[in-house]
Amino acid sequence: MVYEPESHRVFYRSKDGKDERVFDALERLAALCSHVPNRSEQMVRYYGYYSNASRGKRGKQEQAEETPEIVNVAKSSCASRKNWARLIQKIYEFDPLICPQV
Repeated sequence: MVYEPESHRVFYRSKDGKDERVFDALERLAALCSHVPNRSEQMVRYYGYYSNASRGKRGKQEQAEETPEIVNVAKSSCASRKNWARLIQKIYEFDPLICPQV
């Protein structure tokens, strides 16, 4: 992107060099401002694995990919229960293994 102050124009060339455009400076500024969300508004963009293009390519290939597992638990169920209880107690500041009715 190149700005010429004399003519108040912006020259834009795409990364691959195929597309070239000339904008009025205020027109280009307005186009850029359209990407800025309003106050207290959130814009969601998906990149990489979750992008539409990536999901479309996987769908065309019809590969049954599983969602990657975050935690591989090789503990017994008793150890997992104690760990879960410890985390709940840490966050909510009460012991989930003690009955509140007692």
